[in-house]
Amino acid sequence: MSAITTLDKSTVLARAQAAINNRTRYVEMLFDAAIGAAAAHSAVADARETAAIADTAFEKAYRDAVAVGWTPAELSAAGLPTSSAPRRPARRSTPRRSRTTPAPTTSDTSTAPDDSASNDQQATA
Repeated sequence: MSAITTLDKSTVLARAQAAINNRTRYVEMLFDAAIGAAAAHSAVADARETAAIADTAFEKAYRDAVAVGWTPAELSAAGLPTSSAPRRPARRSTPRRSRTTPAPTTSDTSTAPDDSASNDQQATA
């Protein structure tokens, strides 16, 4: 008789199910982590949008204060932050150099002697 007849079917199935459950647990953890990461990225995007709106409101209020006669020095002396509008990055003073990769060198095999002809002659001799 073969060794398979000495095994209990329910034991084999239980072991297989345990292995499947163990592997599935990692997929579940991966799914939960992906949901958490998506929520965090969404919160960051919302926070950036809220911060941008607040920065815009601050800049407008600062310009309005200066427009009615307050000087930046007076506002700063009062303990208020100075206007810090986000600035565009400066342009590069020199253009970027593109990276050029050297062309691969290929050996010209058309001028090399053909050894296959001499091998064929030796094989027939």
